[in-house]
Amino acid sequence: MAMMRDEVVTRRKWMGDQEFLDLNGTTNLIPGPNSTELAIHIGRARAGWRSLLVAGTCFIVPAALSVLLLAALYARYGSTPMGQDLLYGITPVVIALVAQALWGLLRTAVKGWTTAAVGAGALGLYLFAGVPEIPLLLGAAAIVFATENARRRWRERVSSFVPPAGLPLPLLGPPSHEVDTASFTELRGRRVLRTSP
Repeated sequence: MAMMRDEVVTRRKWMGDQEFLDLNGTTNLIPGPNSTELAIHIGRARAGWRSLLVAGTCFIVPAALSVLLLAALYARYGSTPMGQDLLYGITPVVIALVAQALWGLLRTAVKGWTTAAVGAGALGLYLFAGVPEIPLLLGAAAIVFATENARRRWRERVSSFVPPAGLPLPLLGPPSHEVDTASFTELRGRRVLRTSP
C-alpha cells in the first residue's frame, strides 16, 4: 500500500491523500485482501468499471505469480542457512515499507488532537484488548463525528453571540485586529462599540 500511495498520490496525482485514505478505510470494512481491494477501487475511481477490471487483473495476476515463485523458492531453499539469512535480511525492509506507509497516512488522517486521541485509543484497544477492526472503525468514526459536530455547534453559538450595546468586545473574547479603536460597527442589526487593544 505504501508503494501504491506513492505511485497514485505522489507521482501520478490521480487522487489526493484524503481520497486515498477514504478508499483505504473503505477497503478495511470489506472482507478480503485490502491491497487488492484498494487497487480495484483506485481503478474504478480513475476510469470507471473497465478500469476496475483492468486494475484488478493487473494487480492479482502478477501478485499470484510472484507468490507462487516465492513459495517454490521457499520450499526448496527456505531451510538452508542462506535462505534463512535472506529472510532475516528482508525483515527490516518490510518494516521500513510499513513505517513509510503509516507515516504518510498518519499525516493525512490525523487532523487534530481529537483524531490523534481517538486513533491512539483505538490502536490500544486493538493491540491490548483484542477488539476487532470493524467495531473500532465504527466506534472511532462515531466519536470523531459527535465531537466535531459538538465543536462546530459551539463555535456557531459563540460567533452568533451579540453583546449588549456599549460593552467592549475584548472583554468577551479575543481582540479584533481589523477594527480601529472605539469604532462603531453594525452587527446583526445592532450598533456595537468595538475597541481594539
